[in-house]
Amino acid sequence: MTEQGVVEAALFSAGKPLAVEEIAATTGLSPDAVRASVSALARAYGERGSAIEVARIGDKWTMQIRNSYVEKAQTFAPPEIPRDLLKTVALIAFHQPVRQSELVRMVGAKAYEHVRTLADLNLITAKPEGQTLELRTSAGFPEFFGLPVTDREEMKRVLSERTGRAPTPTTSVVPQTDVPKSETSV
Repeated sequence: MTEQGVVEAALFSAGKPLAVEEIAATTGLSPDAVRASVSALARAYGERGSAIEVARIGDKWTMQIRNSYVEKAQTFAPPEIPRDLLKTVALIAFHQPVRQSELVRMVGAKAYEHVRTLADLNLITAKPEGQTLELRTSAGFPEFFGLPVTDREEMKRVLSERTGRAPTPTTSVVPQTDVPKSETSV
């Protein structure tokens, strides 16, 4: 049993991103040994062109399906959140910060229920602003969607690349009545 194998098993079985310290505390390995192992695993999976990757997400590491294989793999795994919620959270991510009143103009009255559900899932934050709420993605958003960045502008860039859509400036919100299919692939 190797240190690298132990770290690989931890990442595979966790089903969520893990901090180096979490892996070290659980496995009894030193943080330095864990850091060396995740770096070596990331390189090894990258070099062999595997559909699986060991990726850094903020300050955590995860084992996940490489982005170019996600569409094919989705056939075998049901989505974790319903498509209509995915559309709503994608709009929030693209337009953040966005007022709930603007979101209602984009998706209709169902936005109120969606905001509650997305906040319960820890995917967005909702802060009172006048008679409405200001909506933003939460710290849990990039982790949930396997995004390699945590900065809001970088998230917009990555999401734009993945959907083939130009990023929206944070200062303006353009109401939409229909979300193009490409925006649903977060």
